[in-house]
Amino acid sequence: MQAPYSLLQRDIERELLPMAEAFGMAVAAWSPLAGGILSGKFSRPGRPDAQTRIDGTSLTEHDHAVAGGVQQVAERVDATPSQVAIAWTMARSQNVHPIIGARRLEQLAENLGAVHLELAPEAVEQLDQASGFVQEFPTRFIEDTTPWVFGAADADVDPRLPRRL
Repeated sequence: MQAPYSLLQRDIERELLPMAEAFGMAVAAWSPLAGGILSGKFSRPGRPDAQTRIDGTSLTEHDHAVAGGVQQVAERVDATPSQVAIAWTMARSQNVHPIIGARRLEQLAENLGAVHLELAPEAVEQLDQASGFVQEFPTRFIEDTTPWVFGAADADVDPRLPRRL
């Protein structure tokens, strides 16, 4: 399946990503850099060059906060913000395969470097918190009701859950 997926666009985590995981489907995640917002060009000092697709003045406070969080993690793990944003999508699920796009060869090489970047759980958590995403319905409903609806058979219904004896 194909869907947009980034720290700024996490809606697939509510239904589509759990479905893909349950059925063993691959997720071709497009726009993992949120149109360039998470590439670092908007979180670095100074203005991005005139060739950006996004007008920096259109970014929200939330966009800047998330991009800043990506920048902080990138500095800590000695990677670029693009690599961190792409690696985060892969850290969320083994079913996610980000589609990268680049205008220049240097961007492509940089983005491909994300394949070798494994984010520590603390870094993933920091990025999750920076995005402020809340699972909501149906994910939280299913998590809250599965144990009492299915009892000990819940792991048979949802293979992501631990087996109970």
